[in-house]
Amino acid sequence: MDYYFALLAFLFFVIIVLMAAHRYTTKQRLFNKLISNAKSRSMKIVSEAKAKKAETDADINRRIEDINNREAASDARIERLKEADKEIRARLKESRALIDGITDRSCQHAADIELLTEDDLQSSKSYVDDRKAVKARLKKLAIDAIDNVRGHNADVNVGKFVAISAKADMAGALLLSVVEMLCSKVTASSGHLAAEKLAETIIATEALVKAIDSRAEINSEMKTLLMKRLEIEINYKKAKQIAKEEQRELREQQREEKKAREEAMKVQKEAEKEEAIKAAAIAKLEAELAEKSEQERLAYQEQLNALKSELALAQEKMKRAKSRAQETKQGHVYIISNIGSFGEDVLKIGMTRRLEPMDRVRELGDASVPFTFDVHALIESDDAPNLESILHRLFDTKRLNRVNHRKEFFRVSIDDVEKELNKMHIDALISRVPSADEYYQSLKILNTHTKVDLPDNQLNETELAI
Repeated sequence: MDYYFALLAFLFFVIIVLMAAHRYTTKQRLFNKLISNAKSRSMKIVSEAKAKKAETDADINRRIEDINNREAASDARIERLKEADKEIRARLKESRALIDGITDRSCQHAADIELLTEDDLQSSKSYVDDRKAVKARLKKLAIDAIDNVRGHNADVNVGKFVAISAKADMAGALLLSVVEMLCSKVTASSGHLAAEKLAETIIATEALVKAIDSRAEINSEMKTLLMKRLEIEINYKKAKQIAKEEQRELREQQREEKKAREEAMKVQKEAEKEEAIKAAAIAKLEAELAEKSEQERLAYQEQLNALKSELALAQEKMKRAKSRAQETKQGHVYIISNIGSFGEDVLKIGMTRRLEPMDRVRELGDASVPFTFDVHALIESDDAPNLESILHRLFDTKRLNRVNHRKEFFRVSIDDVEKELNKMHIDALISRVPSADEYYQSLKILNTHTKVDLPDNQLNETELAI
């Protein structure tokens, strides 16, 4: 019994050992399989990574090569553009020299032009003759507008020669149409822009011709006459504009003098009426005094003296008004400024014959400028036109408008004006600081609106700037 029990126990032990060995063997095989799979996967990943790296390196190398090629092409293009820019700058310099010459001559002509009517300008022999002569010569030159091709047939490709010859008439016709269009559109203030546009058109047309043959160019005489044609028209338009401005200012001056005469006549009538009333009162009082006793006369004498003083003032007032009405040189020279419109240290020095000079100052600030004028001085003078002329000559180099001297604005300080008045022994009441109330109030309102519109984080910066 013990034997069987021992044998059974031994067999059970053997079975357990075999099962443990089998489990270990199974786990070992599974572990080895996992390791093998991991190795294959890692090798595959490494292989794919190497392939990807090789592909990426190849792509990077291609891109680097492409960038280098593009950079080389860009460098070459930049060099070509630099050369083209040099050529264009040289041509622009030449054209601008022509334009500046036209502008300078136009300003000189405009400054010397006398007061002319439009009919005078239209019938100006110089203008008409010059325009006809230049237009006739340009029409002849336009037929053969391109040089440096004909006469060199041995060195020129036949196809190029034919192309250039065909474009000669086209180039001339184009330039003629452009200059006539500019002449019809140009104004007194756009002359420089028109000249610049014409120069650019000449350069562009010549560049198109040179694209066929680099030696070809627009006839030099034609280029000069094209600019001359435009110059003649610019001078005419400037003269016409100045004539219109002078006529307008002359009419304004006539209206000013008419108003001054009307005011003087009105004051004269009022003074005559006042004089008659005072004279009648004095005559009546003197008649009453004749009937009074000596003691009563003393009581009325003070009243009589007061009436006589009032009569003298009325007679003096009538005398001044009569003098103004007879167009004497009496008047006021005004010195005014407008900081909001023209900035600081810009003064207008003018003259008015009105009895109330502030009426004229208010008229100047009514509609032509955004803010009213501030008065620095009102100088009454028996020869106001002469005083105005003297001040204009003293500050002639400080004029804002050097062409039209009827524009009476000068970049000069009130201290300089006061010094010149003192030299002439003119005692004038000078107001040094302009109030410019409307201008400063407008700035304040603008700054307030700016603060409201800005975000909170920008308010401090705005306040500091203000």
